[in-house]
Formats: sequence, C-alpha cells, structure tokens
Amino acid sequence: VFMDSKRLVKGEDWQEGFSSGLLKSRVAIPLVSAGMLGPIAKLTGGNEDPQDNVLVELLLMQALLEQGRGSLKTIFPVLIGPPRQPRESGYPFTTNFFSPAVNAALEQLADRPSPASLRIVCEFMADVTQFGSLDAGSAIWPQLMEEMDLDRPVRDTVKGILQRQGARLWDHPPISEDSLP
Repeated sequence: VFMDSKRLVKGEDWQEGFSSGLLKSRVAIPLVSAGMLGPIAKLTGGNEDPQDNVLVELLLMQALLEQGRGSLKTIFPVLIGPPRQPRESGYPFTTNFFSPAVNAALEQLADRPSPASLRIVCEFMADVTQFGSLDAGSAIWPQLMEEMDLDRPVRDTVKGILQRQGARLWDHPPISEDSLP
C-alpha cells in the first residue's frame, strides 16, 4: 500500500515519489471532494495557470490506467460531499457530493489542462513509455499528448474518474457506541 501521507519523505521530490508509488499501485483511491474541485475549477488551461498537483495526480492515474503502464488496474474514487452548516440538520456530516454547486463546478472545468500540469505528466509518461528525454520544446511532445489523449478537457478527466465504481461519504448514519461491535 502506498499512502502519500506516509510514504513521501520530507525533502524528497514528492512528484517523483507520488508518481513512482502510483506506478507500482494496483488501485488508486483518490479522495474527490467539493473542496478539491474548487481550485481546479479556477484553472483556464492557459499558459498563466500554475501547475495544479491534484490535477497532475488525476491525469497520471488516468494515463497509467488507460495506457496499461505499471501495475495500476483500477481507480476507486471516494466521493466526499460538501460539509453541512453548523445549524443544518445532519451537521457535522457532509451532504450529497452531486449537489447543484458541485455539478456547476464540474461544468466549469477547463477545456484543457494547464501547460505546467501537462508538462509534469508528459515527462513522467515519457519515462514510463521509453519515449526518451522530453522537454517542452521537444517534437515528441505533441505526439505523446495525442497518443495518450492527455490534452482532453479537464472536466472529461474528472468525470471519467467519477463514473468509476467508488464509495460515497455522505448521508451516513451517526455512529453511536451501541452500534459498535
């Protein structure tokens, strides 16, 4: 089991550690929440966008799975709905992930990943597929993006992960001591 919060070592290149861990994993379990979508929804796909690490992770998961590279066999998302408000019934639990606000955020996702995020994914996938050394000016860059469909809309990447068999964390009953074995 590769758990990034346990396996990534302080001071080491987290991208390499995460990517290598994902390459060796059989199942990727991304935690997908309304809070995770917020920063991704602000991206436009333009050159001014910063690298988004969560987006890089999602793109890597999908690329490794679709290309049959490494050990990854499936993606099992855990969906976490928006938090209920303190005076709302059911507080402190979460509400349905597929709320109107989350659905609106999904539709606002960019038509393409930011070049900074794509660069990280392309460089890693080039290593994994033995495409060889790759830099942003490399002639192989467009070929790699096209062959692996890395340039698809961000909303398609996220929706593709959401359509997989997963687990939901909302509307669960409260746990009491009486219900514990």
